[in-house]
Amino acid sequence: MNKPMEGITVIELANYVAGPVVGRMLADMGARVIKIEGRGGDAWRNTSASNTQTEWDENPLFDLFNIGKRSFSLNLKTEEGKAIFFKLLEKADILITNTRQNALIKLGVDYDSLKERYPRLIYATLTGYGYNGPDCNAPGFDNIAFWSRPGFSADMTIDGPESYPVNSRYGMGDTIAGTTLFGAVMAALYTRERTGQGEFVTTSLFNAGIWAFGGGIVMAEKPYEHRFPEIRNMGIPMNLVYRCADGEWIRCTIFEFERYAYKFFDTLDVRQKMEDLGVTSLDLSMEKAADIVPLLEEKFLNKTSTEWIKLFAKLDIVCGRLNHFRDVLTDEQAWANDYLQKYHCTNGAERILPSCPVRFGEGSAFPVGEPVMYGDSNEVILQKLGYTPEQIREFSMKGVLG
Repeated sequence: MNKPMEGITVIELANYVAGPVVGRMLADMGARVIKIEGRGGDAWRNTSASNTQTEWDENPLFDLFNIGKRSFSLNLKTEEGKAIFFKLLEKADILITNTRQNALIKLGVDYDSLKERYPRLIYATLTGYGYNGPDCNAPGFDNIAFWSRPGFSADMTIDGPESYPVNSRYGMGDTIAGTTLFGAVMAALYTRERTGQGEFVTTSLFNAGIWAFGGGIVMAEKPYEHRFPEIRNMGIPMNLVYRCADGEWIRCTIFEFERYAYKFFDTLDVRQKMEDLGVTSLDLSMEKAADIVPLLEEKFLNKTSTEWIKLFAKLDIVCGRLNHFRDVLTDEQAWANDYLQKYHCTNGAERILPSCPVRFGEGSAFPVGEPVMYGDSNEVILQKLGYTPEQIREFSMKGVLG
């Protein structure tokens, strides 16, 4: 398969999820991605392995964001380590980092320190809260910087004595922020083709969260002051979630009343009731939500989610089940489009990973590379940089190599 990023060299000075997402996408597209790992490796190696209760040789949560890269265990706190890092940058096209700004400055690898020395380098950085302001050096994980601070966690929680905010998992906000930065890197590469100059590109978890939840933020402003959190009887009743006879939830989406609402009412055998209530528009349905929702709740319990979905599909009404993560593993549509693919962990176990979420032309998904083990490319990388076997052994003895 022809890969669009072949010939591009990427240095990844990043850990956990958001920064490595960018490297994973570039690696899938053919870039040579060298992942710099300090002593003990990327902290996500241990965190992800504890989630799956496996060892490093079977670590799909780590592979999800790092497969196809080359690990180089390098101690940047040593002068020799920094010299090797600078040598790597001489032939690099892109540097990815989600290291905090003050730490980068301390190491002498911040953008201002590198831009004149490497004028063609694209310096891509992802922070918790941005490069300016009082929190520019604050630590940030996605559950706080992406989900909580932009308003989603609090305002999407239904108030009640048994209710509490849903705990976000597995770097979902990180993935969105990383994919955002990937787009900026692509634009910077295109700009460099025209100007010959590198670029500084950045986003943050907070920035990506504000962008992702922008609709809620816009509607919170005066004079709109939309009420959050939404309660059960708010919104268009036909578009709410309803439990079915099999215990699963489904939801329909109707924004064109004349075209779809009457078909919906007929399918549920509530058209006469809607006419009695005077429901002739989406706005009127919202006004009558307190009467409509209990009625629909009762009706949806008469059939399974699969039965309802088939009925609505015949009418071209948008409808779907609220799937569980486990359902995706056997989703025919996902496999037909190569949204998932199988791979082998280092220990030989066959597992499933999501594919890079873009396609080129009419081809299938970019095949994933091999899992990356800590420091697995040290010797090869150093040899390509011109270091002798004796020098490499000395680096190991002096603690330069991670």
